[in-house]
Amino acid sequence: MHCHIMVYVRIVLTTLLTITCLLGDNFVELTQHPLLKALADNATHAIIGALTGIAFAVQFHERTSNLLGWFLIFTCFAVSSLIDLDHFIEARSLYLEDATNLPRRPFLHCSSIIFVILIFYLCTASLNYFKTSLTFGVLLCAFVTHHTRDAVRRGYWFCPIGHTGRVPNVAYIVITVLTPHLVAYLHGICRSGPVQYFLGQYIKLSDNYRIGSGGYRYMNV
Repeated sequence: MHCHIMVYVRIVLTTLLTITCLLGDNFVELTQHPLLKALADNATHAIIGALTGIAFAVQFHERTSNLLGWFLIFTCFAVSSLIDLDHFIEARSLYLEDATNLPRRPFLHCSSIIFVILIFYLCTASLNYFKTSLTFGVLLCAFVTHHTRDAVRRGYWFCPIGHTGRVPNVAYIVITVLTPHLVAYLHGICRSGPVQYFLGQYIKLSDNYRIGSGGYRYMNV
């Protein structure tokens, strides 16, 4: 029964994410007023972030409290929206016209940030800093989905290397839908037997190694 419910949840979330991507982008394209266009664009980022956060959090619902679950969802929702604040920071202005007419892309839109978050996510998941790893997980989801949506128009920006080509719409939707599941899957790999055996053998860490015995133990925080 539990597996069937999870399947239905994934189908519903996949459908909602796809609809949000399609309708949100079409609405932004059709809107002519600059302020309304900016609000619609940011709202689409935020909704995608919220749905992605839900898709990620439900995969850990048996191991997390309701409070932690809502925190993860809200974090993904908020970060997906707040990334765009760097436009105003880069412009050093509160005027929308200045923020949307920058000579270069602002710093939080550098996709190299994704790899930094990924490294922290893999490390904290492997060492069983559970709550911390899930927080990095939703941050990773937020940045990947936000940057992928922007990449449809301008490509990814991997500083200091440069920009990629534009991402096709189909690839954008597929990446957006798969991101929370792939990020959760990585968490499972980090906690798998082979990875933990490697850590136990070469980094001298073990789940059963207690504090006070001259070593370390994983922190489930």
